[in-house]
This record gives sequence, structure tokens and C-alpha cells, in this order.
Amino acid sequence: MVSFVNDLRSDLNHFYLSISFELRKHFRRKGLIMALILAVLLPLIFFIIPIAFDTGFADTANQFASSNLAFINILIIISAAIFTGDAINSEFEKKTGLILFPTPQRRNSIFVGRFIAAIIGVWLVVSIYYLITALEITNIYGFSEVSIEFLKSFLIALIYSVCAISIIFLLSSILKKTIYSSLIGFFLLMMILPIISMVLQLADVEPWFIVTYSSNLMTNVLAAVTTSTAGPEHGPGGGFGAGFEPDFYVGIGVMVAYIMIFLVLSLIVANRRRME
Repeated sequence: MVSFVNDLRSDLNHFYLSISFELRKHFRRKGLIMALILAVLLPLIFFIIPIAFDTGFADTANQFASSNLAFINILIIISAAIFTGDAINSEFEKKTGLILFPTPQRRNSIFVGRFIAAIIGVWLVVSIYYLITALEITNIYGFSEVSIEFLKSFLIALIYSVCAISIIFLLSSILKKTIYSSLIGFFLLMMILPIISMVLQLADVEPWFIVTYSSNLMTNVLAAVTTSTAGPEHGPGGGFGAGFEPDFYVGIGVMVAYIMIFLVLSLIVANRRRME
């Protein structure tokens, strides 16, 4: 029992060290600054421009929120690529693993710590985006108009953020170059999966199993999605064509499944890699 407690205490300490180190590294990077600037500027655009040109705001708070959150998907993907692209392969690419891996700290504690640090970074960016949107809703419509649907959208955004991180985390464990995992992860979530989703819908097949299709829930849950507030039909998530809409519970289930599968695969692949 004493040995188990000591091992647990040691692992928790290693997690803390890994997370704190990664967070300090992220906060020194220009990528984090760029993501934070986008998180502030994007929602402000939808508030400032209607005032500047006297065009007025949407009739309801949910409609305003849906328009305002049209780019949250893009911001999540960019942030996930910034925080996760070098999570694993940087140790192999830069050979820093020669110093790090022989230490008493387990590889899993290193990689899981980096995974959690990436989540904290992306969640910070997403939370700022939603906070500014909520403040704008309060200013325009009143605090009472910050709806349950808006909070559901925020929860879905947090879950989808972890899903995007998990996917890029696996790419980082497989690919040798940091730039490859970041770029492939970005284009996979931004273009490849949405295009596959679109083609399936044109063939009258609902792509419920594609996570970018489920990401449409971030705006769909507000019940105010229009073609003017998204991409070709529903935005970067990939809704298009046959009029399918992701189911709330199925979509959440798909995201959770992606997180679990991709994280486990990432740890397995990373632990089997050898320093060349």
C-alpha cells in the first residue's frame, strides 16, 4: 500500500512537472499570442462592425451568438495545431529525448502531461472567445439572454477541442517532423474530413461517424444556423448537401470515442518509437 501511494505521488509530481514545463513553453511562443489575438478580435468584429455601419444586430441573442461563433471551429483547429503539433515528435526530431527519456520519469507521464498542457492552452483560447461573445450578448440583449444553448455550445467546443488535440497528438507520435504533424492535422480537420463529409451527404449518406460533422453542433445547438453564418452550408465542420443535421448525443459520443481511441493509439505508438 505504501509503495502504491509513493508511486502515485511520484506520477502526479511528474505530471505536474511536465504540464508546468509545457505551459511555460507555450506562453513563450508567438503562436499562443496569435491564437489569443484571434480569440479576442474575431468576436469583436461582429460587435464593432454593426455599430460602426449602423446595421443593427440580430433579432435574438442566439442568432447573434451563432453568427459570432461561425469561426470558432477554425480557431480550435489552429490552436490545436499550434499547441499539439510538436507534442511528441519534437523529442525525436531535436534529439532532446536522449536527455529526457532516460530520467526516472515515465514516458507516459511526459506525454500525458503534454496532452493536458495542450488542452489547457486550447481551452484558454476557446474560453476567451466565448467570454467575449457572452459579454457582447449581455451588453446588447441583457445577461438573462445568455442561454442554456450558448452554454451547451461552449461545452461542445471544449470537447471538440480535446478531440482535435487527440487527432494531432497521434500524428505527432507517427510523423518525424513537427511541421508535418501540424500541417497535416490542420488540413485533415479543416479540409479533408469536411470534404469527405460533404461527398457522403451528396450521396445521401449521413457522415455521423466523422468528427468534423459533429462539430457543427457548436452552432446548430443554438438553433439559428443559416448559410450566411457558416461555410458552404454549415461551415468548416462539413455540413452540406442533403440537409443532414448531427444528433446531439450521437455527436458527443463520436467526439468522446475519437478522444479515447486517438489518445490510446498515440501513447502506444509514442512508446514504441526509438531515438535514431
